Amino acid sequence: MSREKQGFRDTIAQLNEMFPDKGALTRNEVAKFLGVNRSTTYNWKIQFNPVTKRVTKADFARQICI
Repeated sequence: MSREKQGFRDTIAQLNEMFPDKGALTRNEVAKFLGVNRSTTYNWKIQFNPVTKRVTKADFARQICI
């Protein structure tokens, strides 16, 4: 069984605090959370669902944690 990445729970808590009523985030919301421009999220290779163009909070937290 794999372990959670360091900082995963803290990141989820911050995401829930900033976006309490959302389960999946748009590219603009991800950029707002990270404090960067929307185009930077493309450079950082954050993977979004190709159909819905969103990423779940858990998937996003896994991608940005150490």
